[in-house]
Amino acid sequence: MTQRLVEDWLRGRVSLGAATGWTPEEMRIVADLGFALAEQGRDEEAMTIFEGLAAVAPATGYFQSALGALRLRNGDLSRALDHLNAALAADPRDIAALTNRGETHMRMGNLLAAVEDLRAAVRAAETRRDAALESSLVRARALLTRLEEKTSPTTNWR
Repeated sequence: MTQRLVEDWLRGRVSLGAATGWTPEEMRIVADLGFALAEQGRDEEAMTIFEGLAAVAPATGYFQSALGALRLRNGDLSRALDHLNAALAADPRDIAALTNRGETHMRMGNLLAAVEDLRAAVRAAETRRDAALESSLVRARALLTRLEEKTSPTTNWR
């Protein structure tokens, strides 16, 4: 790392990843490892990897979304919400992040915000049919149904 890159990083002009020369391919390989660990239930290790990636490339919404999903799965709702908000700031139509934030809001008792996020996830998924997004769409619909069943018939979510 050159002195100029260090100065640029310290001044916020470049990401840590750019300053250290990480390539997108290297970050993808590490992210794949984090995803595999999460699938194995090794959440602490997966979170460590995604926290590192988020530090290296803070503008990458996927890393924030993965951290949010892991925090949600582990019941750390406040931190999950922070990560999911960051993911959605990078990509407001991230279906997985919308679904996870909707569930986070639901579990925190913010039912109106939950319904808004889950409806946004369903709308976004309907315009972007993709097998990888199907599980998020199914979850969003199931959570919406659950919310609607829990509330009174006079509740107006619109």
